[in-house]
Amino acid sequence: MHKKTKIFIALFFIFIFSIFSQTASAKYVIEDIQLVAKIDIDRCQPNIQLMDITSSNTNYSTYANQNHLITGHLKIIEKNITRNDLSIDNIKVIVNNDLVTPEFKSFFLVSENAIEKLYEFSFTHTTSNGSLTLMIPEGVVEDKSRFNQ
Repeated sequence: MHKKTKIFIALFFIFIFSIFSQTASAKYVIEDIQLVAKIDIDRCQPNIQLMDITSSNTNYSTYANQNHLITGHLKIIEKNITRNDLSIDNIKVIVNNDLVTPEFKSFFLVSENAIEKLYEFSFTHTTSNGSLTLMIPEGVVEDKSRFNQ
């Protein structure tokens, strides 16, 4: 075989190889984004705060007395509430380390948004005189952090 035919055959195979080995390209690229899961992790338990408490006895605003009206505000701070059983039945009133049963005059929701709920309460006839304490048992307000436990 002649040198020219060898070069011609080599160039012919290179030309054929270059035509068939090209990769196809597209003008448009399609992206497919799918939401697989939405994870909402809640590690914080609900926070119940006593915002303020006053007595109609202006001289001793945090001192309970049988004859005076006690008013106050409770705030629940939580965005993932699954159960809210806060009511006058769940509020424990303690005067001088003694559990008393006052006469509740009112208990209602004043305002709420996605994160906070504000309640107002008032009661009289604490049947005892002394230092006032309010106690709310655990589990009255539950959120997603306790839901699957």
